Amino acid sequence: MRRIAPLLLSTALLAGCASYVGNPTAGMGGFLGDVLRLSGNPNRPAADSPNARRVMGAEIVADPLESEPGNIWPGPLPPVRTMSDMQREMGGTLPPIDAPSPRGSSTPPAPAATPASLPSARPIAPQPAVQSMPSSRVLQTPAGLATTSIGSNGVETFTLPGGRTGIVMPNANGTLTLIGPDGTTQTIPAPR
Repeated sequence: MRRIAPLLLSTALLAGCASYVGNPTAGMGGFLGDVLRLSGNPNRPAADSPNARRVMGAEIVADPLESEPGNIWPGPLPPVRTMSDMQREMGGTLPPIDAPSPRGSSTPPAPAATPASLPSARPIAPQPAVQSMPSSRVLQTPAGLATTSIGSNGVETFTLPGGRTGIVMPNANGTLTLIGPDGTTQTIPAPR
């Protein structure tokens, strides 16, 4: 009786839990019915390939692999066409390789031009100055005035009053994007 008491007690507890949590053995019959079915698993894929039969444990007799008869490799490659071959196919002729190429001209060169004989050159118009980025400027930001400077690598950096620094990226729409070291960004209008 002492051995049966814990079993009866656990069964009573499971029955009592069913009203609060649900039946702990619900679905067990369906699971066991699928696993222990005598006719096999109805969910098994219908496959009859050699690999599927190997997976199911059936003995498979496969034909051994054999090499194909004869030479399966292509023959030698055709000779590569040269420029000479292409010229002959087009109907042209090529000069013999040994013939020296003509040099120079049969007329002597003209005398060198003197500065007095050169036509007068028109004056060169001055080129417009290319606007360069100022080496430093002051920007109005939500956190206060920021001073910028351009390093030797051409990157413009900013420094805020609290010492926070970052990179200034000019945008095509007339604004500047300030990128902080932590990845925060601010877009401000570019000063004119």
